[in-house]
Amino acid sequence: MALLTPPDILPEAMRFLVRGLFTLKEGEADRDELIDLVAPPGLVEAMRPLGTEVALDEADEEAPAKAGQPRAGGNLIANHSLDALRMLGVVEQDSGRVRVADAVARRWSRPADVAPRAFRDFLLDNIFAIEEGESVPKRLDDTADLLRALEILYTTENPLWPFDRFEAAKGSVRGQRSFRETQIAVLGPDQDTWPVRNATRWTAFRRWAAYLGLARQVGSTGIIADASQALAVRLSGLPSGSFDIADFVSRCAEALPLLDGGVLQSRHDRERTGAAEVMSPALSMSMAQLEAEEMVTLDKRSDTGVRILRLRADRSRDRLVTTVEWVREAREGGTA
Repeated sequence: MALLTPPDILPEAMRFLVRGLFTLKEGEADRDELIDLVAPPGLVEAMRPLGTEVALDEADEEAPAKAGQPRAGGNLIANHSLDALRMLGVVEQDSGRVRVADAVARRWSRPADVAPRAFRDFLLDNIFAIEEGESVPKRLDDTADLLRALEILYTTENPLWPFDRFEAAKGSVRGQRSFRETQIAVLGPDQDTWPVRNATRWTAFRRWAAYLGLARQVGSTGIIADASQALAVRLSGLPSGSFDIADFVSRCAEALPLLDGGVLQSRHDRERTGAAEVMSPALSMSMAQLEAEEMVTLDKRSDTGVRILRLRADRSRDRLVTTVEWVREAREGGTA
């Protein structure tokens, strides 16, 4: 099992299951009892805002589903979402009994604590957690499909141009971008090597990437490589102040190892223009968005140690940066 398969894993269903455990004595229950507690009424309510989730039909692979008709039944979603919680170490199961993991019990003590933002931040920390003595996240085997798909997204040029579908549209449709075609260009035609092998997994990938703040949704079907929300979460302990761009990029790589210089980044070749190093498409996009949200100010104060922020392959929007002013208070004020 991986985070993108089966596609019926829903983050909000996972949160409802954890909340359900906190309503029970000692935070544990029989698996069937927990599923019965959450699936019929609770999960329908949790899925109500997902009524327009992308569905697959014969007419159009990305046609919106009819409101009130989710793609999978509540019991199936609850079971697969509970399996995902086990996979990520959020809950433990023994002889049919499910309980919250010790780390979760130390973090929260009542259902109200498991709020949407708190749960998202916890999952983000969990996915990128690196244990002492290790060099890669401990959940790498379970999240490899998500992380490999993100790496492709993060290192594809022109990050302002959304990926808005999995399959290429029939005929020439200007402005559309297919993730399938990008995977072919990067990994070749063998689907077994692709992290996102079909439109169903594409839907799951978009859902997870946007939920975790590792990409930004554009319209009803598109995403762009903007990890600014996740960076705001992972850098929230960094005090306000001025940083050399190389230092700040290094801190971003520690926070999100898929970014420039991170231990999970393998595709981005560090391009240089003269003495200046070009930041990856995703880091360039994320830094630009952080600046738009007034969380950073990007400046060029010298002719050495320059990094280039590049949003277009034709270099028409290149910016030279040597210094980053990080404003912690912007995130604490709720802009992220």
